[in-house]
Amino acid sequence: MNTQYNGTDRLLIKIVYTGLMTALVLIATLFFKVPVPFTNGYVHLGDSMIFVAAILLGWKGGAFAAGVGSALADILGGYPHWALPTLIIKILMGAIIGLCVSQKNRKGMYTLLGVIFAGSFAGFNGFLHYILTKDVKNASKVSDFVLQELEVSSHGELLQLTDKVQMQLLVVTLLIPLSILLTSFIIAKYNHIKFRPSYTFSFVIAGTIMVFGYYIAYYLMIGNYIIPIFSIPWNVVQFVVGLLIAEIVIAGLRKAKAIQ
Repeated sequence: MNTQYNGTDRLLIKIVYTGLMTALVLIATLFFKVPVPFTNGYVHLGDSMIFVAAILLGWKGGAFAAGVGSALADILGGYPHWALPTLIIKILMGAIIGLCVSQKNRKGMYTLLGVIFAGSFAGFNGFLHYILTKDVKNASKVSDFVLQELEVSSHGELLQLTDKVQMQLLVVTLLIPLSILLTSFIIAKYNHIKFRPSYTFSFVIAGTIMVFGYYIAYYLMIGNYIIPIFSIPWNVVQFVVGLLIAEIVIAGLRKAKAIQ
């Protein structure tokens, strides 16, 4: 913001920027999406604009643009049943990114968040592994509803699908560090700008919250803890692609000195 503006002008500009980023989140979510089997949902490019919005606007504006833009996309795009969970999850994403990058004592904060993230990630992966290797293989715990929702006709087909999803989870987990390395290389080589790990770290935390959040939301919606697992690889891919796009966009904005 230009320091020559008075308080009213700065507020007006902030409102305009927030409206613009809300619209960009809506557009990227609504018009660049791919329906996901089993989930009655979809993956999209909206996360990239959420990440950018949170960096540009801070935690309040970022939370608003992320939550409202994404929820409107669900409503307008034919997925109104996802609007409320999306509103909550995306608000959290925008707020967390904005808060992370605004902290002065980043080292201590990132250490704490890193420990929480590592513990939560390990625990969640252990939980998923248990379900996929124990509960799913136990035919008595798999109802006809599960088979119908996952579009398989027998328990044997479900086991094959489970093996496929376990491989997908492994691959998409590896995508996270690889995408960070790729992004840092692109930024350093083509933009000659120092890589900002604080941005990437906050994106990873927000993306992980999204994955957790949608798993819990889907479980609450259908009352089954097995089916939501099969949507997780898609959600991870969504946030990794969003991270890559956002890092490149933000690098361009930094080079143009639109942000520091």
